[in-house]
Amino acid sequence: MIDHSRYRHHEIDLTDGAQVRSMFRAIRREFGHLDVLVNNAGTAVMNHFMMTPEETAREVFDLNFFAVLNCCREAAKLLQKSPEESGAILNISTVAVPWALDGQLVYSASKSAVEQLTRVMSKELVAFGIRVNGVGVPPVRTALTRTLARETLDAVIARQTMGRMCEMEDIVGPVDFLTTGRSGFVTGETLYLGGIQ
Repeated sequence: MIDHSRYRHHEIDLTDGAQVRSMFRAIRREFGHLDVLVNNAGTAVMNHFMMTPEETAREVFDLNFFAVLNCCREAAKLLQKSPEESGAILNISTVAVPWALDGQLVYSASKSAVEQLTRVMSKELVAFGIRVNGVGVPPVRTALTRTLARETLDAVIARQTMGRMCEMEDIVGPVDFLTTGRSGFVTGETLYLGGIQ
């Protein structure tokens, strides 16, 4: 847990619209506004599309795309009340989008949808003083990548300009930049980390 006087922990099912709305209502009641939304929840399936059941594909899209859409919709109401110069939404994507990796059709398609959401939403929310950007991350040491075979990870890392695994510390700077006033003239962009080839 984070030890901070203004930290609040909400544990919800992001694929349940009613729970999402309830969480943002609680934020509005306590704080009245929101400064930043980071959509970083996600899931993946690494499988040939012919071997991926429709139900599994829908579950991936429910969390990776529809949950992001719903969180953005609710957050926008509070972000426009931010005392900061501009509220910010940051959506986490993946290098699997530009690389079009085989075995990752459903995952990369859901994240492609998030990147398009980022571009269009940036135009629709600019009048409300809200910027929308994304970060495309390469493999990072998480529970998700721990399930991948070493040779699969090595092959993906070999495609990066920077030939090593991405660490959480590598993500902090770009996230900080894109969610603060230092990127006040940046919107609709997805920044890929690690150097995509």
